[in-house]
Amino acid sequence: MSPTTLEELFSSPGFLAIFLAILFTIANIMVGVSILPHDQREKGYRMHRLLFGAVIMSYALFLFHLYQIERMSIFADIVFGYLLVIVPFSKRLNVTLHAVIASVGLVLITIVAVFNLI
Repeated sequence: MSPTTLEELFSSPGFLAIFLAILFTIANIMVGVSILPHDQREKGYRMHRLLFGAVIMSYALFLFHLYQIERMSIFADIVFGYLLVIVPFSKRLNVTLHAVIASVGLVLITIVAVFNLI
């Protein structure tokens, strides 16, 4: 059953998990852009990896919530695969391409949130 009020939406554990995934993704993109200069990479790389782990964990919690309420979707699983495979692999190709692919991941997470919770 879809939430009808903001109170119901914000009290949903699935919404909180996907909301945190979106916030962690935004923070991770900002940290990634801030460490683009070569002299800043060593300082921010650890934070960048921790934030990526937080994105994966919160998105996995969201998928677990979808499984519990029996609303699993193939698109949500594809986005999870995108986050696990494409985003980390893209940093080997080009740093700018990695930033663009991570931004696309943010858009995909938002689309998953809209279609699965509202």
